[in-house]
Amino acid sequence: MIRIDLNNAASARLVRLPRWASWLVMAGAFVVGVLIFLVAASLALILVPLVIAGGAFAAWQMRRRMRAAGIDPQNPFERRRPETARGEIVDAEYRVIEPGERR
Repeated sequence: MIRIDLNNAASARLVRLPRWASWLVMAGAFVVGVLIFLVAASLALILVPLVIAGGAFAAWQMRRRMRAAGIDPQNPFERRRPETARGEIVDAEYRVIEPGERR
């Protein structure tokens, strides 16, 4: 079986980093973090009102379409009684045609 040692200490070199360099790296990381936070906050200030306005518009449109379809927006899942159709009664005469009967 082949074994691979990812933490091979034979090829590793120990380098001592000066104190000022570590402070410089930490300051750079802090500045990058603050910049990312500011970009995200500015995007949030722009996008959050747009999303709220879009959601309010979509809800308004949905309520309007529900009312047009005859559904109560406050209680959309209520059971409605079947309405009787007035003036739409079709009157006809029916006759059973037996198999083998001529038309």
